[in-house]
Amino acid sequence: MEKTHTQPIYNIPSIRSYRWSTHLDLLRGLASLLVFIGHLKFLLFLEYSEVSNPNFFIKRFNSLTGLGHQCVIIFFVLSGFFISASVLRTIQQKRWSWINYLVARLTRLYIVLIPALLLSSFWDFLGIKIFGTAQDSFYGEKFYNSYLATYKILENFTPQNFLGTVAFLQTIYVDLFGSNKVAWSLAYEFWYYILFPSIILLFWVNSLKLRLFYGVLTSVILLMVGSEIRIYFLVWLMGALINISHTSKYLNNKNIFNSLSFLSILILCITLTIARFLPSEEIADFLIGISTAVMIYLLVNNPSKIRQEGAYEKFSKGLAGCSYTLYLVHMPIPCFIRACIIDDRPWQPDIFHLFLGLIVAVFVFLYAVVIAHFTEAKTDRFRNLIMSWIKNRRLNKA
Repeated sequence: MEKTHTQPIYNIPSIRSYRWSTHLDLLRGLASLLVFIGHLKFLLFLEYSEVSNPNFFIKRFNSLTGLGHQCVIIFFVLSGFFISASVLRTIQQKRWSWINYLVARLTRLYIVLIPALLLSSFWDFLGIKIFGTAQDSFYGEKFYNSYLATYKILENFTPQNFLGTVAFLQTIYVDLFGSNKVAWSLAYEFWYYILFPSIILLFWVNSLKLRLFYGVLTSVILLMVGSEIRIYFLVWLMGALINISHTSKYLNNKNIFNSLSFLSILILCITLTIARFLPSEEIADFLIGISTAVMIYLLVNNPSKIRQEGAYEKFSKGLAGCSYTLYLVHMPIPCFIRACIIDDRPWQPDIFHLFLGLIVAVFVFLYAVVIAHFTEAKTDRFRNLIMSWIKNRRLNKA
């Protein structure tokens, strides 16, 4: 346990008591689904500029499937909201422990990441074995030339990149591993998990030595991770700000809250729509982050009751329950399918090929659901097992 002030050196309002929000479950699940569908679309179908005679439906389809990056920004804000709540609560209650915190965070990350990397190794190895190592194969030059990536699967399929990803050093010291392009965001997330409590404890602890330690730790991480991860930490902190903001007395009216909540959802949708047309990606991402944070603030503080057992609640919880797994495991199989049945020329988005794409999407989604049942769904059990092992070691040493 850290030695802390008996009185805080600055005021962090008490973390409000809240349930796991059904609405945020749905938001997390839909964001993961949009990332998946977007990658599938860009792997299997022609880019919009190459589509012959695009109709209204194709235009809307193209817009909807181009929100993958924006959805990751939503993930960052959600992560900042939930992780910071846990950190602030345990520090205020003087129950902070780095061991407990790291076990909680690492079990959540690794229980899906390790299987995802192993499965990615299998699919990429199989693809390279079948389609060869030639530069003109999909696993050589063609993946590099597509919209999806600026690297070659073959060149990135290395033990160094595998181990670097396990250590959350991808995009910092090593490249992304194989076809698993989506793992880039985990490096951001992990270092935010370390940065936030380090910064809070820097101002919270009494000990000068501990302050010096947290000051050095924070500085080293900020220098190590690079400018882009530092910039997007501000987006992550937008979620944390929700936990230290007070509920306005003017928002106690349920009708006002419902109206503002609906308006915030509408504003987020508009922001997502116009984001790609803004001159700077960073500006667009910050606007999405702000819109998401405002919406979460309103949804979390809404006095409306949420039913425990309804179709909406079950759907939201079920989709959220496999969202992390879907996010991490979905890329390698469509890459393999692309190499097997499409090769040079992606599909036109006509009715027949959209139906084939739907079959592929359902197959990959069910594949992720099965994996989630054996990984993500077992997170609490795995975490409790690790904690029991640590407690037993402490007792044995005592």
